[in-house]
Amino acid sequence: MESTKKNKGKAAGPVRSDRLLRKKYTQYLIPAMITYAALSLNEFVDSMLVSNLLDSDAMGVINLGLPVVLVMSAAYAMLGEGGANEYAVSLGKRDHEAAGKSFTASVVFALIIGFLILIIGMLFETQLGNMLCDEQSLRPAFNKYFHVLLMTAPITVVVLTITSFLPAAGHPGLSTAVNVVANVVNIGMDYVYIRVFGMGVEGAAWATITGYAVGAVFLAVAAAMGKIDIHWSRDIAGSLPKIKDISRIGRPDAMNQIGLSVQFAVCNKLVLAYGGADGEVAFSLCLQAGSVMSIFIAAVTGTSVTLMAVLHGQQDYKGEEKVLKNAMLNELVMSVIGVILFEIFAVNAAAFYNITEPAQLAMSVHALKIYSIMFVPRYAAYVFYNYLKVIGLDRYSTVLSALDSFAAVIPVAWIMTTLFGLEGFWWSFLVASLLILVIIMVCNRRYTQRSSGRLRGLLVLEADADESSKPILDVTITKGSSDISYISEKVQRACEESGLSKREAMMAALAAEEIAVYVANKKQQSTYADVLVRLRNGNVEIDFRSLGEVFDPMADEEGDIIENVKMLRSVASSIQNEYVLGMNSVRITIEGHKEKDTD
Repeated sequence: MESTKKNKGKAAGPVRSDRLLRKKYTQYLIPAMITYAALSLNEFVDSMLVSNLLDSDAMGVINLGLPVVLVMSAAYAMLGEGGANEYAVSLGKRDHEAAGKSFTASVVFALIIGFLILIIGMLFETQLGNMLCDEQSLRPAFNKYFHVLLMTAPITVVVLTITSFLPAAGHPGLSTAVNVVANVVNIGMDYVYIRVFGMGVEGAAWATITGYAVGAVFLAVAAAMGKIDIHWSRDIAGSLPKIKDISRIGRPDAMNQIGLSVQFAVCNKLVLAYGGADGEVAFSLCLQAGSVMSIFIAAVTGTSVTLMAVLHGQQDYKGEEKVLKNAMLNELVMSVIGVILFEIFAVNAAAFYNITEPAQLAMSVHALKIYSIMFVPRYAAYVFYNYLKVIGLDRYSTVLSALDSFAAVIPVAWIMTTLFGLEGFWWSFLVASLLILVIIMVCNRRYTQRSSGRLRGLLVLEADADESSKPILDVTITKGSSDISYISEKVQRACEESGLSKREAMMAALAAEEIAVYVANKKQQSTYADVLVRLRNGNVEIDFRSLGEVFDPMADEEGDIIENVKMLRSVASSIQNEYVLGMNSVRITIEGHKEKDTD
């Protein structure tokens, strides 16, 4: 009876929790929201300000140029998001050389693609203008705006590609600062170019160029002052082959932006054909509402994908699962709140964009109330297919991205508009989003069944591919020193049960205890720490992850070494520390996996 009580007490000790990862997720989420808010200023605040400085037709002109903006977005989405994901995975694997090559290749190709967009756009400017705008009343203003818009490509693609890497390099605040500076300048120059210089709607494009030029200067100054700590490679030629992996990972993001470009171009024609200029203004308002929502959803997705990429590189699949589920819950809450607000304040939203003419206002409000409902199913799919590229299902992710952006939306919109007119057009976005969710559930089941145990559940969560990647112990220290001795005992017990000798099990337990004490004694350290123990290649590997100041048990001067660090060094064959995404990730290796003692 006494033994039973003792075992129950042991079972009540610390287990793996998501507190550390949730805390890190929150630390990155707020800067990410500010960053995406700044990016969205180029879309919805630009449109709002321009429509108030000029008229509501100006918002329609900007919306007609949106396909070109999305082509630029596709470039920096593929290079920035794909490259940053590859960079984070490489850091998780402790491969600095691969991380540096990912960054270098992305920046080089950002320069190349940015200038290609400019050159090709200028060569075929008339043909592209005819294709994008066939409303004669808007054509003169559109031609001027479109010409300057093409000139924004090189600087926009390069600056946004670089800032996409900063969160993965541990500088989310700097990424936010660059984007905020660039877009605040953009908004200020909207007023100067349009109201002071009388440029018209093309002034909005000049303001974008000015904003990102200032952002580029801000980046250069930060780099010169040593504020940017990011791995890069001097071997430019040797880095370029990395574009294959970068484009593979970034393909879903690029597909989404290119697909949205096609979607908006086709849908603009549909809505102009069935609703005229009033229909175009109403559709523009719906797209602006989507831009507002993207601030929150893109922040949730971008933060979670970066964190999951690092965890994937570390083979911490349980942590990866916790981040995904937390992201999907946040997405659900935010999208539901967004729908409710747009339903209640649709008239106020229209007023922000100077939509006051009665017929135009009535159509816009009606359209927004229907269109906004699709946020809930659509953003659930968006978060999910971004997770898929982290776990290597990039083709599946790309297909879902294509369906989400144009391959499902355009056919559904065309069919429903043909059958039900403009009313069918507004409802088609919700129908397409629900259809995609059904496709996801069917495909997920097939992927799980065919994965030979690598994937599991409705969300195709990763399972440990082999015994060497599966932790024999996975716990979280939540109470500081009061948990440390318990975890030390648990490490020893897990090692013995996995076939290690008593001596090796004790050495592993001692190493876990000493690194925990070392971290607990550091200033500005979180009380939370994740401890993962694996048996790999005949050795014991202990991964110890914590938040707080940078430290390295192997970097202390000999005279400053405290007793527990001396002990740690004496039992470990190697100690590696990486500071990734503001987390100290220490890997301690104990050599010599022997058979368990028989005595």
